[in-house]
Amino acid sequence: MDRFNFNFAPYNTLTPTEQKQLQKQVQIVFFDDNAPIITAGEPMDALYVVIKGVVKELGDDGDVVALYRTNDSFETRALFENVSPHSFICAEQCLVYALPKSLILNLISSNVRFGAYFYTGIAERLSSITWHEGHELSQLFHAKVSDAFHHDTLWADGGMSLAELARLMREHKAKSVLVRHDDKVGLITESVFRDVVANGADTGGAIFTHANFGLVGIGGDDFLFNALLTMMNHRIQRLVVKDDGQIVGILEQMDILAYLSSHSHLVAERLHRADSLDELAKIAHSMNQSISSLQASGMSAVQLARLMQVLNGQLFEKAWQMIAPPDMVAKTCLVVMGSEGRGEQVLKTDQDNALIADDDVDMTALHEYAVKFSDTLDKFGYPPCMGGIMVSNPKWCQTVSDFKRTVAHWCKSADGESLMDMAIFLDARTVAGKADLLDEVKHHLNAHLDKDVGMQMNFARAIMQFDEHNRGFFAKMLGKTDNHKMDIKKMGLFPVVHGVRALALKARIDETSTFERLIALKNQGVISDTLAKDTVDALGYLMNIRLNAGLFYVRNGEPISPNQVDTELLSTLERDLLKDALAVVKRFKHEVKSQFGLHNV
Repeated sequence: MDRFNFNFAPYNTLTPTEQKQLQKQVQIVFFDDNAPIITAGEPMDALYVVIKGVVKELGDDGDVVALYRTNDSFETRALFENVSPHSFICAEQCLVYALPKSLILNLISSNVRFGAYFYTGIAERLSSITWHEGHELSQLFHAKVSDAFHHDTLWADGGMSLAELARLMREHKAKSVLVRHDDKVGLITESVFRDVVANGADTGGAIFTHANFGLVGIGGDDFLFNALLTMMNHRIQRLVVKDDGQIVGILEQMDILAYLSSHSHLVAERLHRADSLDELAKIAHSMNQSISSLQASGMSAVQLARLMQVLNGQLFEKAWQMIAPPDMVAKTCLVVMGSEGRGEQVLKTDQDNALIADDDVDMTALHEYAVKFSDTLDKFGYPPCMGGIMVSNPKWCQTVSDFKRTVAHWCKSADGESLMDMAIFLDARTVAGKADLLDEVKHHLNAHLDKDVGMQMNFARAIMQFDEHNRGFFAKMLGKTDNHKMDIKKMGLFPVVHGVRALALKARIDETSTFERLIALKNQGVISDTLAKDTVDALGYLMNIRLNAGLFYVRNGEPISPNQVDTELLSTLERDLLKDALAVVKRFKHEVKSQFGLHNV
């Protein structure tokens, strides 16, 4: 019988010769309860792999930061740094493999795949288990616009007559034509041409008078997935493709619909055609099936969240337009907040929305429509917000003047409730109506934000509110309770989202997406490039973990509890990545605490 089990990553990448080398040198060591395996700061000469039992990793503050079970390796950092900054203690009687450090370093240098496991970051390791070649949709998320657009797009001079254009389009069997006129580029499509002729236009007239010069473009190096989102956002079927700012062709919706057959584009089309709230309800209840199919086909939680932000926005807009009369829609601004506003929610969550109205709107009438809107979303599968953060609550349905007074109060009082209301509102995004109203209130909020260090410190302090939960989680993992579930939001998502939000507020960054805020913080030098990248990777992985947990509840017909992750259901690699992600979260929290002086609070 082999001394070492090679049936798990990364040891399953070793060649037969390399396996023999490892078999000759591996040792099996027994540790009793509470016995030290690695002591922080002391030289290390071996890498350990758990055979049986549980090992706990202690941070520099003495808290448990990770647990290791069967097939988990530790401490890989010491392979390159000579010593470990953390201690490793046997939590339950355990057997471990002890692999000589010199042997592992030799294998890393001789076997690229084996070495990649130890060198790559969260994003790269995650991709190795997320993307599967052969999935019908995986090409969509890797393919570039340059791979799919019409390189042989038909061009015409703006002075050409309609009759000449008709003959040209027939000759080339073209459904769209790019038109050059006065250093501008326009577009004429088959449907536009048909309508122009049907309306009795002079076929001898110049075509530039009928061309659309307000074109929406996308770069050839961008992803097809982003092109699809752009089309859905603008409700168009074509984009012009640019190379170094110059238009080089057209990308049509038909070029990419095959990649999304029966999924998101059909949802968007159904939303566009829907003419009743009952029909919208059917579409809303079908979204989970589309999410599950897309996720199974290789789409990440981050991409799905962006897609659902577009679809949910269109759903909410359509519902509001059906509920409120046109003049009321035109004089109000419907906004979504929280994870929906940031574009970081996939499965349906509770309602976080608000209404801002012109000062002359009849607020009594508006409130009736707002209550109906909240009830309608509940029927769509979006439950009421337990904290009352929704349009049916008069606190979140006000005139623009009243909203401005409210945000000014948040800044002046700076109590816990006001600061959390401000945090929620900072993520606000318009989905329907008069977007200028939200811009006006946000501008007023920014005008009232000052350099009050105390206020900023109190705002950032919220990242610490679940610290005790972290310790409780590891107690569960150690078997001291029968509950192996962790709250992924409290453990990882909230500290990152709110920490980034606090830094963005301090730096006067307007973006609402956590990912975009991280990029802006990096570009301004607020945080390092390395920390920004690691935090992006960690957040993406935590979102994937949450999505998988939510879909598990959906498949089993249970109430959706997307933040509750059963760690017993995670694979060894998934738990390893979770440990890495939570370590990044801890590092990020340390940076936020340092920048706001919270270490001694």
